[in-house]
Parts: sequence; C-alpha cells; structure tokens
Amino acid sequence: MPTACTIKQVQPPSCPGSLQKQQSQWHKWSQDIIPVHVEPYLWYLRVSQNLHVAVDTHILLSQCNTCIIHVLNVTCVFFDCLEEIKINSCPCTPSPMCLMKHELFASTPTAPTLAVDLQVLGFLRKFFVHLTPNTSAWCEALESFLDGQGYKLQSKVC
Repeated sequence: MPTACTIKQVQPPSCPGSLQKQQSQWHKWSQDIIPVHVEPYLWYLRVSQNLHVAVDTHILLSQCNTCIIHVLNVTCVFFDCLEEIKINSCPCTPSPMCLMKHELFASTPTAPTLAVDLQVLGFLRKFFVHLTPNTSAWCEALESFLDGQGYKLQSKVC
C-alpha cells in the first residue's frame, strides 16, 4: 500500500570551515533558484519527450522593458562542443531562469559564466547511478576526454 511522502527541510552545509558566502549561496539556490526552475524544467521534459527529442530553441533576450538589463557572456557545455553565448537578464528574469528556458542549467545563481546542457546533465545523472565508486578513474577519463577535444583543465592539484 503506498504511503504519503513527507518533505524534509534540508539544512545548509555545516562543515567547520563553512563561510557566510557559501551559506548565502546555498540559501539562494535552495529557496530562490531551484524552486523557480521546476516549471521550466518540467516544460522542457514534456516538449523533449523526457530528453528523447531535440527541441529547437534559441537564446532569447529578456523581454522586460522596465528593468536594467545585464548582458552576460556564458560558456555552455554541450556534448560536442563548448559554445560562448550572450544572454540578457534582469531582476524579473534572472539569468539562471533565462538559461533554463533554453535547455541550460546555470553554474551559479547570480551572473553565471558557465551553463550545462540538460542532455549532458541527464547523461551524467544516469552515468553516476551506474558508476562504480572510483572517482580517480572518472576524473582521469574526463580529463582524457576533454584533452582529446582540445580542452585543458587548469585546476588539477598535484
């Protein structure tokens, strides 16, 4: 017999070295950004038939005429390339929302410079479900793949 689901309030990360900035960012994502992304994400799942069909959309400019428009350069990660785009955002339509409406998930809640295609995120979600717990192999494989595509990671710690 099915049971009712309960929703548990998630607490911010509580590690000893946690900074106010991290907690503020967590709060902004959990309370402001993620809830607003649900409707556009469900729309995209519906029109793409659960990521099975490519949806022909393009990055649109913010349609707001009353706010100050901010132009951002965003690097987008797709399966076959990295592409730099310009988006316009304003307080009425924040940049993560603009990106989500066009199949992209922003890397930060405010002024993102990186966004990832929902197809890539869908693949990674399934990949990590089936991945054996060997993070070194995953990191080396990803670095090797990106190197073969002509990209170099510069954040490797020796």
